Amino acid sequence: MTETVPFYSTAIPLAFFIWGPVLVVVLFWAVGVWSSRQGVPRMLESDWDGYNVADVEKLFTLYGEDKRARYRNRVLPADVACAFTYAIVGALIIAGLATRGQPWWVAALCGGGWLLGGLCDVAENFAVARLLDRYPQVDGGNVAFASTMTRLKLVLFALGVIGALAAAYLVFKPLAG
Repeated sequence: MTETVPFYSTAIPLAFFIWGPVLVVVLFWAVGVWSSRQGVPRMLESDWDGYNVADVEKLFTLYGEDKRARYRNRVLPADVACAFTYAIVGALIIAGLATRGQPWWVAALCGGGWLLGGLCDVAENFAVARLLDRYPQVDGGNVAFASTMTRLKLVLFALGVIGALAAAYLVFKPLAG
């Protein structure tokens, strides 16, 4: 008997599973370069251990008025755009794997890191913007929320990289039986 080739939706092409993650990595790098060109090191957004009110006050004082304004008005919007992009790529990975016959839980494991990580990144950026808008009054609750979102974002982004690699493997590997 002749085996038929399974029909997959072309709504999300195979090339997306390579070029989508490449886009995320390039944007992630570009936002870092943009931040450096603005003279604003992204100290809060890359702190795996979290941060507290004293850390935020010290950093914002060190930045000065000009760097705080560039951080708020130039760096954070670029970071939000990058975060939305990798959240969308995560969602498309989930949809693409599901339409190719993978169980939803496998698809969610592969794309969920970037989907949820991107949303945490957006929440973190809005929280940091709020901190910048209210400086020199730094509220402990806002700092705790921003710090938690930062830590979640970093973990979920790293898991998203692993998930994107697994997704690329899964879509290029034929389904068994």
